[in-house]
Amino acid sequence: MDKNLSNKILIFLPNMIIPILIYTKYELSMQTVSYMLLIPFLTMVSIIDFKTTYVYDITILSGIIMQSVIFLLNKELNVNLMSHLKGLFIGIILSYILAKVTKSLGDGDIGFYGLCTFVLGDKYCLYMIFLSFMLASIYGGYVLLRKQKSIKSSIPFTPFISLATILIILTQKDIINLYFDILSRNL
Repeated sequence: MDKNLSNKILIFLPNMIIPILIYTKYELSMQTVSYMLLIPFLTMVSIIDFKTTYVYDITILSGIIMQSVIFLLNKELNVNLMSHLKGLFIGIILSYILAKVTKSLGDGDIGFYGLCTFVLGDKYCLYMIFLSFMLASIYGGYVLLRKQKSIKSSIPFTPFISLATILIILTQKDIINLYFDILSRNL
């Protein structure tokens, strides 16, 4: 298959399928619009980070500004505006601490966590951070087992932040409950 065609499929498929799944779950609401407008940012930032290991601040900032406008226009979300602002600050502060302590996150990942936790709100921000690290560790284990990289190699992290965000949007906390159910049955 042509490499250019596979890149286009990689870009357009999530941007077409995920909004349909979001609409199916949330029907027509401002929350649906917010989530649907987040998906292209998640896709774009993840692909750029995967190919170049850069996350551009202008992309993150424009996503936060766009989501802010949506939250301000939404009369039903005004009650939850504090939840989203708390999510933004918790996401930025916690990821900043993780970046400085572990040295495993880049500066772009901090802002990207901020964008995603801003959209999800404080109810899901800790869960999203935990889930993104779980997904990255599963991928890291797979890469190590396949001996494609050494243990000192770095991997782009925003695809896992994006995947965790999408999983939370589509399942809320069902996926983590399923994970712990499977663990408890096997132990």
